[in-house]
Amino acid sequence: MDGEPGRCGAGVQPRRLTSPGCGSGLDSLERRVRLPSRACGFLPMNYLPFRLLNDRDTFWGLLWSRRLSGSDLLRLMVFIMVACGVYGAIMAGWRSPRLSLYVAIKLPLLFLATTAFVSVFNWMLGLVFRTGLDFRTTIWMVFSAMTLASWILISLAPVSLLFMLSGVPALGTEAELQYAHNGILVTHILVLALSGVSALWVLREGLVRLAAPGCPVGLVLLTWIGMFAFVGCQMGWILRPFVGSPFYPVAFMRPDCLERNFYEFVFGEVMPYLLQGGR
Repeated sequence: MDGEPGRCGAGVQPRRLTSPGCGSGLDSLERRVRLPSRACGFLPMNYLPFRLLNDRDTFWGLLWSRRLSGSDLLRLMVFIMVACGVYGAIMAGWRSPRLSLYVAIKLPLLFLATTAFVSVFNWMLGLVFRTGLDFRTTIWMVFSAMTLASWILISLAPVSLLFMLSGVPALGTEAELQYAHNGILVTHILVLALSGVSALWVLREGLVRLAAPGCPVGLVLLTWIGMFAFVGCQMGWILRPFVGSPFYPVAFMRPDCLERNFYEFVFGEVMPYLLQGGR
């Protein structure tokens, strides 16, 4: 390596990466990432989530040159917890303040637990597809995607709050409350899905910029998307309730949390009820 990763200064050059599976000496990688010449001077690490939002070229350059530390990853985790906590409080606000508090705790847990599991699986899939990405880089890529998803959630929090205040009945018949619950549930699922799909653009960027040349980026991305969807949905099912049914008592977790699965519930109960107009 020509320069030390932690030094600041215009003369520091990034170290070259080698890939065990797709070739060595990735000269083209230097053209795909932008390494800031004064990383320690102009980039306050306290605002790394903002940098990831509006200047990902710099972020990929810092990741490639290994200038991001464990404390920087912790800052992303804190941001994810705060953003998901805010959205979680709104998510269950229609049901009760106590459930709102529970979900403000559980939604960050859902995001962090999903990120932890997916990071391991994505790293193993990367070995199969010979992406040349080590475990550390894979963790950073997955957390960067979750950070962008958290940005989208917190930006849509006012919309969800307005929807809850204007479209949810406080009282009503059993059928009206059931229809309102299912409508809220599907709305939040769509918002979470939108944030997740949008965040996967970060994963695509990371693969294009950091993966070894010749690796099947599209196929790797598809497998990562499938892993996110499967793990996230099932973890959400285990940690339910998030919206809160009006016909169940408020609880942190359901006693039958390990029974059935997310897909059976949504496509077997929720969607048919909505498509039939609440009948």
